[in-house]
Amino acid sequence: MAFRKKYKHILPFDPDLLIVSECEHPEKFSDKFYDDILWIGDNRNKGLGVFSFNDFEISIHESYCKNYRYILPVTVVDGSEAMNLIAVWSQNNIEDPGRRYIGEVWKSLNYYKDLFRFPTVIAGDFNWNVIWDRENQKYPLYGTLTDVIDLLEQFNIFSMYHTFTSTEFGIEREPTLYFRKNRKTPYHIDYIFAPSYLVARGKSFSVGKYEDWISLSDHMPLIVELE
Repeated sequence: MAFRKKYKHILPFDPDLLIVSECEHPEKFSDKFYDDILWIGDNRNKGLGVFSFNDFEISIHESYCKNYRYILPVTVVDGSEAMNLIAVWSQNNIEDPGRRYIGEVWKSLNYYKDLFRFPTVIAGDFNWNVIWDRENQKYPLYGTLTDVIDLLEQFNIFSMYHTFTSTEFGIEREPTLYFRKNRKTPYHIDYIFAPSYLVARGKSFSVGKYEDWISLSDHMPLIVELE
């Protein structure tokens, strides 16, 4: 939250695209540090923001369904090239527990899977790890992270972190969340999935370090550079 006080820390990385969960409404920014922004939310202090820089053009994809409130499909254009981006901020669902967190991601990606016929990146805060897939039998989810991984693999879409590090899901070494900013409660729950040809064009992938970012957020940034 309060991204207006924090954004200068990410600008030295010269981002082209930036996904920010729990992002305040753009009207709260005192200056325009980006080229364009898409923002959705019910709380002006806490929505989902997608920023573009360096002449990248972004627009909400025509398929956007408000039933999946914080799973946002975006059209990205860079000169003559275009791709889809699905920004994710999964949340709890008290009214329909099967849709909580990864259950909502599963339903939304099935709804949007026609987009996967074109280059599509799925990225953001999934709020889930495969270690919890089997722990939710009392209130079954519509789909687990394992189900999501299997679905995306059918379209040749893979996690960039796990591909770059040759790591299996559930045994990640770099946490993306320190729950309540406690170093003793680390989890890997944020992901960037991309088509295999884009993964192959990846020059670098990194997860922010606790000592560098914890003063700003309990989530660490995921930073990927493509050729």
